[in-house]
Amino acid sequence: MAVIIGSTVRCPYPNCDHTGDVITNNHCRTAHKMERKELFGRYGKPQGVKFDSLASSKNLAGHVPAPNVNIGYPSDSIDAKDRRTARRRGR
Repeated sequence: MAVIIGSTVRCPYPNCDHTGDVITNNHCRTAHKMERKELFGRYGKPQGVKFDSLASSKNLAGHVPAPNVNIGYPSDSIDAKDRRTARRRGR
């Protein structure tokens, strides 16, 4: 069963596969060399994109999320515990 996501639309320009929450003036200018109002006047308003949840599930099958990156210091180190203690005392 296809679910329509109301906020995702496709650019109405022929053979343009651009999709997004909105079709921006920037996209219309850079890709089609016209203003959004002019593009919509010639080719009509953007149409909602159908979302196939089964296809989405298949796309994510086997996907392993990237591990979180700790760019600071390990939270279980002596240094980390000392810093936390010092912050608590400073309040």
